[in-house]
Amino acid sequence: MQNTWINQSRSLKLKERELKRAKLDSTGSFHIQAQAITEASYALSYRIAGDKKPHTIDERLVKSCLLECTKIILGDTAAQRIADLSLSDSTVKSRIDDMSADIKRQVIEKIKSSPMFAIQLDEFTDVASMSQLMVFARYVHRETIEKEFLFCSPLTETTTAADVMNLVSDFFSKEHLDWGKLIGVCTDGAPAMLGCRAGFAQLVKEKNPLEVSTHCFIHRQALAAKTLPKGLQEHLSSVIKVVNFIKGSALQTCLFHKLCKDMDAVHSSLLFHTEVRWLSKGSMLLRFFNL
Repeated sequence: MQNTWINQSRSLKLKERELKRAKLDSTGSFHIQAQAITEASYALSYRIAGDKKPHTIDERLVKSCLLECTKIILGDTAAQRIADLSLSDSTVKSRIDDMSADIKRQVIEKIKSSPMFAIQLDEFTDVASMSQLMVFARYVHRETIEKEFLFCSPLTETTTAADVMNLVSDFFSKEHLDWGKLIGVCTDGAPAMLGCRAGFAQLVKEKNPLEVSTHCFIHRQALAAKTLPKGLQEHLSSVIKVVNFIKGSALQTCLFHKLCKDMDAVHSSLLFHTEVRWLSKGSMLLRFFNL
């Protein structure tokens, strides 16, 4: 019992001397190791956000794989350092929030330093039937034009031009953006956006009369597809019926796949066309034409 107490006392004194000799500033080994672990945590969180994976995949899968591989290749000592890596659900969420806030801050600073900038807006409905407003910004940085995502905010009640203007105005006020530098607004052409009396573009002109409003060219393709000549519209309807007939049944899809393989076709399946994703209409027609 006495020997055990003596050994513990010696161990504590040895640890005390080590702590006194250790550097606790940024040049110390403790700080360098902690900084490396934090940097690794941010790097993994960045990959998770980029690949759109759930936050729990880090702690549940990635960390266990890292521990197993490190233990086999580098030994228990290196594996212990990996065990100190914090990859919990809340930690990953916090890391992603920090990186998102930092990217937003950099974009805002670039917009403020730019002599002029323009914004592009799109209002859409998500899978929960909630209207969302997405805003992109185009600005000048280091003699080049850059485009970045600015913000996304829900339209909780109505989707009028006044509601859109309130969201954009609140964001501009919060981030101290200058309306005088806003030279262009690009929208989808809806009445709430381009109305001549109470549209969003008109409300922006009240802030800056020199602003120029434009129509998104992708939405122009959608409008053009709705006004096709009668002959083209009939052909398009026929193609859509053929695709729906083949894709609407698992048996028909399998038979069509086998037919394409027997004929050594470039493709072995057809593509659906949806009204929501109007650009899929061109992809569907091109695939049909190739087959």
